[in-house]
Amino acid sequence: MAIRRFVSQAFVVVCALSLPAVLTAQALVIAPPSASTPPSAAPKTYGTTATSYVDAGEWEFSPTNSATHYDDVGADSGNALRFATSGTNSFFAPLHLPSGSVVQSVELDACDSNTTGNHVIGVAVHCDHVTGLCAAIGTQITSVSEAINPCSSYVQDVSALGYVVDNTGDRLLLQVVTQGDDNTTSFAGMRVGYKLQVSPAPGTADFGDVPTSHPFFQYIEALSKSGITGGCGGGNYCPDNPVTRGQMAVFLAKALGLQFP
Repeated sequence: MAIRRFVSQAFVVVCALSLPAVLTAQALVIAPPSASTPPSAAPKTYGTTATSYVDAGEWEFSPTNSATHYDDVGADSGNALRFATSGTNSFFAPLHLPSGSVVQSVELDACDSNTTGNHVIGVAVHCDHVTGLCAAIGTQITSVSEAINPCSSYVQDVSALGYVVDNTGDRLLLQVVTQGDDNTTSFAGMRVGYKLQVSPAPGTADFGDVPTSHPFFQYIEALSKSGITGGCGGGNYCPDNPVTRGQMAVFLAKALGLQFP
């Protein structure tokens, strides 16, 4: 992916409401950049195999508090890389992902030419909707200082964590810290990759002819719980019956939520 408006990753895993502890720069874990950056794509609302991406650009991030003064490298010159100039150098942005999706990767886009050990840090966090207590999804991503080619994408694979988005209980946030207090540590935003999934099978069956041992039990239950089908009557689903074009129209229209202008 072409370098856009990349940022350095110096992230403090602290939610505005209440994170367990403020991590120092010395405690940050450096995640090596990946060999390639995934292509930008519109968020998907269907399908379970492709990885979709959600971007949060630099101007979607707000300073953590009013003590943070910030600037950009120069929007008039073709970019808007953001950095803190004084005060607390932390920025937050909301992250919007569909419930039930599984987070695959977290990317920090940053520029780091700082020679004194200051970096850009980025992290994705999930916070309890009520208590505000937050925890990182993966580890903090830290930029690497480069004088000649300072801008890069740093991608962390978090698919092994199996973090499933639950928008009823959690709020998702992205945080970036630019430690240099000048344009030697700046950022262009963050990107999160995710995959959709079919809900896990329930413990009991809704249809008499589709027991929990049926090979299609999980998927038939998903259709039923989503209101896409009510079965064939009499408490059954009739899984081996043919589907008419009329029935297919009901399935597809309900599944896709089709509407007219």
